Amino acid sequence: MEAALIALGRLDREHAGVYFHILWNGSREPMRRALEKLVMERQTEGKTPGKLDGLRDALLRLLGRAGIRLTEDDHTRIQACTDAATLDRWIENVLGAKTAADVFC
Repeated sequence: MEAALIALGRLDREHAGVYFHILWNGSREPMRRALEKLVMERQTEGKTPGKLDGLRDALLRLLGRAGIRLTEDDHTRIQACTDAATLDRWIENVLGAKTAADVFC
């Protein structure tokens, strides 16, 4: 089942849904529970990195629009940040900021 889910992840949403239902309908109850557990684990794992990537992207776009230049260390700091609350705070700090130091305070 795990290999099948990995393969489904490579398909577009529509086709993945069709093949997922084929797997689901062709499985007995113990396998359905295992499949459901795998799907829930993957959804939980995928949310945080995706959210962090979105926050990082938003921050970099806002900084660019504000005309705030970043050093290589600043870029590294943003990419290394794994705390959504910190990224949210930096995004809010862009408003009214004149320098990168104003954003990271």
